[in-house]
Amino acid sequence: MTEMDGRGSDLVRPRRPWFLIGAALALVVLVAVLWGKWAESRTEAQRLRVEVKEVYAEAEMLRSKSAQAEQRVTLLEQQVKALRAEREEALSRLAAMQAPKAKAAAARPAARNGLPPKRR
Repeated sequence: MTEMDGRGSDLVRPRRPWFLIGAALALVVLVAVLWGKWAESRTEAQRLRVEVKEVYAEAEMLRSKSAQAEQRVTLLEQQVKALRAEREEALSRLAAMQAPKAKAAAARPAARNGLPPKRR
C-alpha cells in the first residue's frame, strides 16, 4: 500500500484557491473604478481652481471699479456743494444790489399816481 499511497498522492492535484482568485479580480475591478473616479475628480478640481481664480479676478475688478465710482461720487458731491455755495453767494449779492432799486421803485409809483412826491 505504500506504493499506492505514493501514486495516489501524485494523482491528487492541489485545489486552486478560487476564493482568492475571485477576490483578486474584484480588487482589480474596484481599483480600476476608483482610479477612473479619482482621475475625474482631479480634472474637476483643476477646472474648479481655474474658475475660482477667474471669479477672484472678476471680484477684484469690481472692487476697483466700485472704489473709482466712490471717488467720483465724492468729487461730484464736493463740486455740487461748491456750486451751491457760489449760487447762494451770487443770489445774496444780487439781492443786495436790488434792494436799493426796490426802495426807489417803491417811491416812484406814488409820484405816478398823481400824488406829490414826499418832501423832506
